[in-house]
Amino acid sequence: MVTRDEITKFVETTIGADILERAKTEDIYGNGVQVVGNEKVKKIALGVSCNLDFLDEAVKADADYCIFHHGLDLTSHNLVYSRLHPAIQKRLEVIFAEELTVAGYHYSLDVQPAFGNNATLIKLLGARRLEIPYSSGWGWVAEFDNPVDTQLIAKKLADITSHDVFSVYGGPSKVKRLGVCTGAAKPYDKEIWEIIDKGIELHIAGEIAEPGPAFAKEMGFNYFAAGHYATEVFGVQELGKKLKEHFGSKLEVEFIDIPNSL
Repeated sequence: MVTRDEITKFVETTIGADILERAKTEDIYGNGVQVVGNEKVKKIALGVSCNLDFLDEAVKADADYCIFHHGLDLTSHNLVYSRLHPAIQKRLEVIFAEELTVAGYHYSLDVQPAFGNNATLIKLLGARRLEIPYSSGWGWVAEFDNPVDTQLIAKKLADITSHDVFSVYGGPSKVKRLGVCTGAAKPYDKEIWEIIDKGIELHIAGEIAEPGPAFAKEMGFNYFAAGHYATEVFGVQELGKKLKEHFGSKLEVEFIDIPNSL
């Protein structure tokens, strides 16, 4: 068992103070502890999104501290006539009743260059992350050492994410340069120009919108969408490994999977 504040300090040091500082201006969603719970922690539950299904499972697992990529959505669009959105209220009822600490690291677990969602997915694909930010700074440009067949990449991406890949083959059949941005990352306006200006041959994201296939084909790039949830499990899981390595037997760490097919 360790203290809540020890965990928070380790997590935020590991993510990086500079990233958390940037998150204040880059992200409207949570990047830090949102609700303070019990001081003593014996178990951490990790997840992609803070929802009621996750919280119920975390309580069953006797967790004291929950860390998410998508934390509680406390932005203004969840307030109607100065009242909490009913779904948020239900989540808060569980959190307060069980005295859970809740932390969300949205921007932070996307952009973290060593173990964030994008960096980890790039590594698993066998590419090399370049020091070039992508998709308005939320992702990274990456390259393979040698061009790789796009159909092989699509298959590998499906295996890595355990999710079907919506594949638009609009560019070269073998690619070297990737633009990777997990989560939504549907390119519009400046992101479209970024694909052109940075020579992206394959855009990898979680989602695709109706105009996406036409944009890709007409502009000559490939576009793979492998699911918002499925592409964002990596950062929080990697953070969990670091927590386990640091605290050892003093702390239980469990990733709770609440799959979302979107």
